[in-house]
Amino acid sequence: MAHFNALTDLQWQLLEPLFPKPLKRSRGKPHTSWRLVLNSILFVLLNASKWGALPKDASLYATKSAAHRWFAIWDKNGFLKEVLDAYRNMASIASNITLPPRRNRLPASA
Repeated sequence: MAHFNALTDLQWQLLEPLFPKPLKRSRGKPHTSWRLVLNSILFVLLNASKWGALPKDASLYATKSAAHRWFAIWDKNGFLKEVLDAYRNMASIASNITLPPRRNRLPASA
């Protein structure tokens, strides 16, 4: 089983268009970033862990209550499947990319 930490910037750039723009709130807590929510959901699913095991790093993860709330909503309305399919497709495409061999030396300067 792979260990998931957090989405890379490139992964998020590819997935972000799937998410709606957050609504502006006049009162209450600010909207939790979709990226943090998705990081939290993927952490739980890909690490086969419990919601309570989410790291407390607020720069990478949503609170367990916010993450679980959005997980339940997205699972019920089918959005979670859409996002997970896109994530799997991204991983599949990335695994088929062959990079050229790495050069060990810098080119000679002219």
